[in-house]
Amino acid sequence: MYTALIVEPFGWLLKQCYYLLGNYGLAIILFTVLAKLVMLPFQMKSKKGMMEMQRIQPKLAELEKKYKDDKERYSIEVQKLYKKEGVSMFGGCLPMLITLPIMFGLYSVLRQPLTYIFDITPDQINALADAFRTAGAAGIPQGVASGSNYMLQISVASYIASFREIVAEIAPNIANVDFTFLGIDLAAIPNFKYITPLWVIPVLSGVTAWISNLFIRKGQGKPMTEQAAATNGMMNLMMPLMSVWIAFMVPAGLGLYWIISNILSAIQEPLLTAYYKNKANKSQEE
Repeated sequence: MYTALIVEPFGWLLKQCYYLLGNYGLAIILFTVLAKLVMLPFQMKSKKGMMEMQRIQPKLAELEKKYKDDKERYSIEVQKLYKKEGVSMFGGCLPMLITLPIMFGLYSVLRQPLTYIFDITPDQINALADAFRTAGAAGIPQGVASGSNYMLQISVASYIASFREIVAEIAPNIANVDFTFLGIDLAAIPNFKYITPLWVIPVLSGVTAWISNLFIRKGQGKPMTEQAAATNGMMNLMMPLMSVWIAFMVPAGLGLYWIISNILSAIQEPLLTAYYKNKANKSQEE
């Protein structure tokens, strides 16, 4: 059901983007923009909830100081404050949790492009893998029986341009598919061992993650405690490093999706912050 409701529709969308633009990299960029629009209502609701929580932080700090020796009374007073201010305790987190299945669906599509974008059957993928091995291709996983295995799909996709004639015989509908974008093979996985043009993807993934995170932290305002400030500082460092590390383990196409998504988030964050601040000011004036 998850595949039918989320993964396959996103696969269809990316396929339409590819056929419209005729370029896999541009298709991923357009696809990322459209996916961002799909998730925008949830992200707006989450941003609103986080700003409401930020607004009452001083009052929460006062309650914590006042009832530091009475945890039960503190809990009761916090609930009263939430009710009085019209703020939901989970207002910032719950909408973002809803987007997680959507994000996993997007990742599935980009990790298995032959299945969800180009409608290649598992049997065809296995046949391509066997034919590529016979033709001398190295790096295709051995002993993988399922064509739906994403590692097998990635390796097969990366050899399509090298064996056009073989592909035309087994899967003619993808014989002319080109996974390269600006000279980078988006179906390939960057390698730690060798410095190649593919390294551009993880590096940009980390840089854009840092920039996006910077805008998000700025929109949240100054941390109320030293511990929160230290946590933010650690996250500002760890998130970009994790982004780089993960981008070395997945197809470059997925890394490109993260880069564009990070850029869009960096643009979106200050716009949403300004929008809800302006809305709150108008509400106070009235």
